[in-house]
Amino acid sequence: MLIEMTDLARTLGYNYVFRGLTPQVVNGLAAMAEIRDAQGGEVLVRQFERDSDLIVFLEGEGLIKSFNEEILAEVGPGSIVGEMSLIDDQPRSATVVAKGPAKVAILDGKAFRGMLDTSPKTASVIMGNLCKVLCRRLRAMNVQVDAMGGD
Repeated sequence: MLIEMTDLARTLGYNYVFRGLTPQVVNGLAAMAEIRDAQGGEVLVRQFERDSDLIVFLEGEGLIKSFNEEILAEVGPGSIVGEMSLIDDQPRSATVVAKGPAKVAILDGKAFRGMLDTSPKTASVIMGNLCKVLCRRLRAMNVQVDAMGGD
């Protein structure tokens, strides 16, 4: 099934990263995306690599793994991976593999950053959304650490 530009724009518009953006901006993001089919077990993001592409799962699922192959999380349609490297321009913190057949949209990190540089309002909305999500993840991690009796 081919993902049409309007379907991709709709999927992006529902995602937490892009909430609050105008339809024109979301359509522009969809236009810059590369759609790719992935096979089960295919590495989409490799831990420690230096790139900042955002990957949006359109179909199928992915596994987020640590360096020792421990599964940290599973993601599905509508999920985005790669946002941390986009923010801090540091190497990837985990490996992401396709759990089975998957279709993903890849937003080139350099092009995405260029768009943010030319539109402070868009950058503010996206970065604000990312900060909220990362704060929620950190709070959830703190709860887990507290439950384990750690500091």
